[in-house]
Amino acid sequence: MRPSIFIQGILLTGLIAFTSCNNSGSNSNNAKESESVEQSIKTGTSQLSSDFLGNYHGIQSSYFMKNQYGDDMIIAGNKVSVPSSDYKFLLKENNVVSLQQTNLEDNSRVFYDGTFKILNDEAETIKIECSLSDGKSSSPTYTLSLKKSDKKGICTGKNETEFTVELNN
Repeated sequence: MRPSIFIQGILLTGLIAFTSCNNSGSNSNNAKESESVEQSIKTGTSQLSSDFLGNYHGIQSSYFMKNQYGDDMIIAGNKVSVPSSDYKFLLKENNVVSLQQTNLEDNSRVFYDGTFKILNDEAETIKIECSLSDGKSSSPTYTLSLKKSDKKGICTGKNETEFTVELNN
């Protein structure tokens, strides 16, 4: 009788091991399916309606640069002045964004490319974050908060004054 109990114990242990391995594989598959569903939901909701694609234009007034504490930045005893700039954001399909920034004092231009994502999509407003780069050392991020009714809104940047923008299609 003892050998039969021993064999039953081995079989029972093998069955438990097989079942637990099978369940963890099942959980892994469920996690992968859940992850792909979440990704497709994110992808579906992150697409901007074609009504909001196009050129957004705004002019930022000159301002004094601020440090990380919100105080005026001072170099050699002088406040650092940032000249007035003309901004033209171009929101394109597939979450692509371009920016042409023109210094209104000397008409010099800087071009940025990047991507945008929808931060918040409510009944009356939509908030879009634009992550940009000039391909060198500058990588600004701007947030466009737009009214859906007239496609006008506010542009904010880190440590910069906000300014109004509107769709020019």
